[in-house]
Amino acid sequence: MREMEASLVSTVFFFSILVFSSFVNSQTDSCSSNLNLGKSNIPFLATSPSCQPVWTSQDFILRYKQSGSVWNFILSTPDTNSWVSVGFSSNGRMVGTDAIAGWVPSGGGAGVILQYHLGGTDSGSCMPNTGSLKFSNMSIISQSSRLFLVFQLTTDQPQSRLIYAVGPRNKLPSSDNLLPEHRVETSTSLNFATGQSSSAGTGSTLKTAHGVLNILSWGILIVIGVIIARYFKHYDPTWFYTHLTIQLAGFVLAIAGIITGFILEDQISSDVDTHKAIGILVLALGCCQVSAFLARPNKASKVRRYWNWFHHYFGRGAILLGIANIFYGIDISDAGNEWKFGYGVIFVILIITIIVLEVRFWMRK
Repeated sequence: MREMEASLVSTVFFFSILVFSSFVNSQTDSCSSNLNLGKSNIPFLATSPSCQPVWTSQDFILRYKQSGSVWNFILSTPDTNSWVSVGFSSNGRMVGTDAIAGWVPSGGGAGVILQYHLGGTDSGSCMPNTGSLKFSNMSIISQSSRLFLVFQLTTDQPQSRLIYAVGPRNKLPSSDNLLPEHRVETSTSLNFATGQSSSAGTGSTLKTAHGVLNILSWGILIVIGVIIARYFKHYDPTWFYTHLTIQLAGFVLAIAGIITGFILEDQISSDVDTHKAIGILVLALGCCQVSAFLARPNKASKVRRYWNWFHHYFGRGAILLGIANIFYGIDISDAGNEWKFGYGVIFVILIITIIVLEVRFWMRK
């Protein structure tokens, strides 16, 4: 019976890792499909333009083709009822960039696509119809739940540092065409000759690392550590050392996760204050757990019962907040439904495991 219980926890852990990894690594490749933009007149599509997935977490696809001193572009993005943009930067930073931004009202109506010079970090510093780059023939097309920003740029060679941004969901610019603060943005480098695109500071790698570290720590390992402490004490003292090892491993990963979060926040300009505050609170509660272990009173001590209350309830509170912050972080990062579904499956597996073990626990009593 004990071997079955231990096997159950081990199976849950490894299956969780496999499920999570499979969903994280799933991607789409729209470059393999032929565009059919209806009545739009885009002659360069017939000449096999270069195509690159330039922002995989947001499913941004950029097609381009040079015709002498004119560069033709199509930026394909999901339609999330928000504005989207692409800018050409000399240094990889948003401020000082000339950009194209477009949106289509969800209730119908003509789409809007305009040129902006990003002079600062607030809406008033990003005025429409400004900038020094020579954009022309701009149009925006909504089709099959995607937006296609079509434009031409007259230049011998475009800037290789490109900035992409997505506005807040369900909040389009008003009649003054000032852009509400972006929800998420990234900077990439694109070699127009070879078609090679790479992250330039705020790519998806760091964001993926931040998410994976926190999911493995607060979302999987530390939960399994609690399961062992509650349901496997009859394996004394093995349960204690296993519980301690798993919790310490999870805590180390949690520290690494919050460090990557701070680095990521320093490189992007997104509103993550709530997510960061919850993360700091969860880590503080985790530090309290480590301190409590170091100050653990003897079992015969009169204060041991109060220490147990603190250890149990503060620890469980940290886990609940940590899991809630995982789902919240996935949502605000727009990491994709595969992340939500992937960790959702893991979460359900953990809940079912806890229910089964809790029933067996009370039956033994």
